Amino acid sequence: MEEHAPRFNLSIVSSDVEVGGARLSAEYALSDEEIAIAHWWVLINCEEVKYWKELHLNFPEVDGDLEYHNMTFANYFRIWMDMIKSDDNPNWSHELLLLAMQPQRARVYPTCTVNGVKFVSEERDSRRRTQNSGVMAKGHGLDYYGVLHSVVELVYAEGMKVHLFKCRWFDTGAQSMKMDQYGNLSVNTATSAYEDDPFVFATSVKQVFYLDDLARGDAWKIANIVHPRNIYRAATLGVTIPGPEADAYQEPNALGIHDVATVRQNNVKHGRVLRIRDEDSTFIDVDPNEETDDDSDDELRHRLPDINSDTEEDSSDDSDYEP
Repeated sequence: MEEHAPRFNLSIVSSDVEVGGARLSAEYALSDEEIAIAHWWVLINCEEVKYWKELHLNFPEVDGDLEYHNMTFANYFRIWMDMIKSDDNPNWSHELLLLAMQPQRARVYPTCTVNGVKFVSEERDSRRRTQNSGVMAKGHGLDYYGVLHSVVELVYAEGMKVHLFKCRWFDTGAQSMKMDQYGNLSVNTATSAYEDDPFVFATSVKQVFYLDDLARGDAWKIANIVHPRNIYRAATLGVTIPGPEADAYQEPNALGIHDVATVRQNNVKHGRVLRIRDEDSTFIDVDPNEETDDDSDDELRHRLPDINSDTEEDSSDDSDYEP
């Protein structure tokens, strides 16, 4: 068996991610609301959950109502996974059951190595002469540029971990991104966007170096995407994997990227309803503070489609897992 093979068979669980550095201080800790948003983001972008999302959308009570679907799917998904508990259903797995139970804790780190490429949080990067905090996430027809705020490790039952980057995204509007005649993209790093939607899978981003745009000056930076070459899994080469603090290839830091205290805010929050961007560049309205009690769970169970299930107690727990 290959060393470091993933223990959990889900597309969102990767063995190519290694967090590093001491855990960040309490000021970086995710609030309950942020954990709920992060978990929801994981659900809507997990390929193995797609079948259950479509099933819920076609449920008579939902009838394609996206707003109702977005507000209630997580609860239905949790109840479905708990009720079925059977490998006889090809769209059920023990890993999906763990995922449906929501994260037991969320940890934040300053550094992360993804398939040999080292990323460093913006705050730590600002104290170095090298730059490793720039990130780019591809959407459908739109690329998102920003800097890494922190590395988030969502820990589910039995130690199943999903790694996200919490990012500070720059505005993607035409006034904030310019392409010159040579194909160089310049980004206004004094702007900010998607403040309510900062998360992205650690494995789905590319590293970016921001260089001073001498023509536009001020906060404008030319974005240079890193294309790593000759990166191999260390286990296949029979060599020792370096520690999380080992330096990867780095470039001199382009100074002058504005910090979060000086950026222009472009998004507006509407009460507690949040605008969440999924991987398909669409938006959904989510209220992460909506509470669900036992009575509402019972009510949901009476309204579920007829799915063959047994009521065996969930045996998964985190008792043997040391944080």
